[in-house]
Amino acid sequence: MSKGEGGFSLVELLVATAITGLIVGGLGTAIYQIITVTEYGNDRLTATHEVQNVAHWFSLDGQAASTASGGSELVLTLPDDSSIIYTMVGTTLYRMADGSNMTLAQNIASANFSIENQTITMAIASQPQGRWGVSENGTYKIYRRPTEE
Repeated sequence: MSKGEGGFSLVELLVATAITGLIVGGLGTAIYQIITVTEYGNDRLTATHEVQNVAHWFSLDGQAASTASGGSELVLTLPDDSSIIYTMVGTTLYRMADGSNMTLAQNIASANFSIENQTITMAIASQPQGRWGVSENGTYKIYRRPTEE
């Protein structure tokens, strides 16, 4: 090279490459964290919402029931002799009332109903199909209103 020509030395190129590598590595890590935290949060929110939705309907229907029978499905008989049935098909929990089906929650891993005196207990677990294996469990007790006899 002649005196008028400029260039980079090997040390300068190595330093520039190292700094660029640190910046790109930091940005890549930040982007990965943003994506994974969002996916995990969405799975957790989905599981919680499904359990809460089932608990809401369970509370409304259970308190109004005059009789109940449980197990893997819950059959509630209302004072007007109509029935409300909670049943699972695959991983979807349905509420059947007045001849219509309502999907209460999907991704339900298990639902179990038990009755003891005036108390109806529901144990439910929701597990969305995400890669994180997130699950939400809940056990809810409803005290049926006393019947007039």
